[in-house]
Amino acid sequence: MFYLWRMEKQIMKNIKITLIFLIITSIYISQTNAQPPAWDRAVIAEIMRENSIKGAHDAMKNNQSLYLNYQYLLIEQEIAQEAVKLGLCERMDVIHKLQNSRRTILVNAMKEDILRKMPDPPMVELQVYYNKHLNQYTLPETFKIDVFEIDTNNDKLMGLVKNLKTSKQFDLQELLQAGAKKIMTESKTNWFTEKQIHKKIFLALQKMKNLDMQLVKLNSSLFLVHRINYREKVVRPFKHVLNDILVKIKNAQAEAVWQDYLQNVKKRLAF
Repeated sequence: MFYLWRMEKQIMKNIKITLIFLIITSIYISQTNAQPPAWDRAVIAEIMRENSIKGAHDAMKNNQSLYLNYQYLLIEQEIAQEAVKLGLCERMDVIHKLQNSRRTILVNAMKEDILRKMPDPPMVELQVYYNKHLNQYTLPETFKIDVFEIDTNNDKLMGLVKNLKTSKQFDLQELLQAGAKKIMTESKTNWFTEKQIHKKIFLALQKMKNLDMQLVKLNSSLFLVHRINYREKVVRPFKHVLNDILVKIKNAQAEAVWQDYLQNVKKRLAF
């Protein structure tokens, strides 16, 4: 019996350790700029306050953001307890705000509950939605480019650019040293779309090939355009947007159910 009692005690201790580290991990994942996560702060603070396991405290102290988060929870709890002792929770304005917050939380919980209970639409419905909204899942044609503003009064610079046809002739440093001003530059992650490029430059890019260079005049200004790469317009595959479509349809269905529910509530209240 004594052996069984010791085993049970050890199991409970292990469960407590696991719970504590799960909570710590969850706080760490949900933290943003040391803002408290959406956990029950009182529960977290109480568990951590009673925790006597050195490893858990060390884990927090080794992570400054996590430890600041934990401190924030404890400080907030202490202040709230002091406010209760001072009788602030009996003030009418505080009561009113608490009631409003409670109503808002419960109303949002109702909406979330409706969404949570919504069944997944059949695959056929998802495919139909995809086919009807292909424009939403179409990536436009894009370019990676360099664009330089050219001073037409700079004879040296004009001498460099007037005969440039491809980037094989292109010396960036020489161009910049001669006085060219880079106004758009290619990026490993940023592809420029038609909406981000002047129409006249975009039309020129469509006629160019990769690595081509061309002078484009806009009003009184002259620009050297370098087409680095091109990506055709492409429709994202259904399987890649399936989850997005699923969320949109379920949200729309849940909103319709919510609006019907509101209408019934209004009828009950004789509005």
